[in-house]
Amino acid sequence: MAEKLRIGTVRFLNAWPLVFGLKDRADVELRAEVPSALGPMLARGEVDVALAPSIEYFRLASEGAERARAAGALRGAHAGFVALPVAAIGSRGAIGSVKLFGFAEQDRLRRVLLDPASRTSNALARVLVVRRLGCTPHFVMPEEIGLTPPRPPDAEVVIGDRALTAERPGAKWVHDLGAEWHRFMRLPFVYAFWMARTDAPLGRLTEMLAEARDRGLAARESIAEEAARELGLPGDVARRYLLDQVRYGFGPKEQEGLRAFYRMAAEEGLAPEGVRLNLVR
Repeated sequence: MAEKLRIGTVRFLNAWPLVFGLKDRADVELRAEVPSALGPMLARGEVDVALAPSIEYFRLASEGAERARAAGALRGAHAGFVALPVAAIGSRGAIGSVKLFGFAEQDRLRRVLLDPASRTSNALARVLVVRRLGCTPHFVMPEEIGLTPPRPPDAEVVIGDRALTAERPGAKWVHDLGAEWHRFMRLPFVYAFWMARTDAPLGRLTEMLAEARDRGLAARESIAEEAARELGLPGDVARRYLLDQVRYGFGPKEQEGLRAFYRMAAEEGLAPEGVRLNLVR
């Protein structure tokens, strides 16, 4: 029997269709974590492939290139990590699970609380707050100000399943960041995609993940019903999320949106410059 493939995925509902066909495979070790944990796991070699936050690809590729230079074996700017254009977690408008709640006027944001489970969504929030809202606040993690700060933040990023039905008492406004990105750029946004180590069996992984994608997308109705039971979500919310809001393609338009986001993130100092998207063909 072939060696088990170690696959990292996120715990959130949006990933369920992409791993639906993997859970019962004897040749797969599936590890579900919060998004922010997956890039480091991939870098440490704990998984062969991960449905990791998109911002992580550019950090990993840059770090891989630096390690290769130090070893005197540079093989290009993407040494160590590649993108598998099998599927992504994205949106072409409102996503429902990535939100920015505001407690102050939009042009007077001084402190924005980020979500520790996220990296791409935090970077997206920073890009949009600066470039779309015209503010330059201080962005902080909960541990920087304590869980019960004396003064609430002026805005807060909330991601994942809890964001689908989240409410924040006292919020004056709420932005769906997928919708804001689409209004800003008229492009899809890619939150996460499959990225693999170059020493992994890329052909086998690509075939397996494509098969799992097809099975999961065909089963979204039943997955939504299961999610409503397990997560306590309203059935219409779960169904709309999986069938209408989350987009799973990773084609040319998605890649264009990803590259646009990367350029802005790099300009804001949130990602290293000079990294290209290296796709397995």
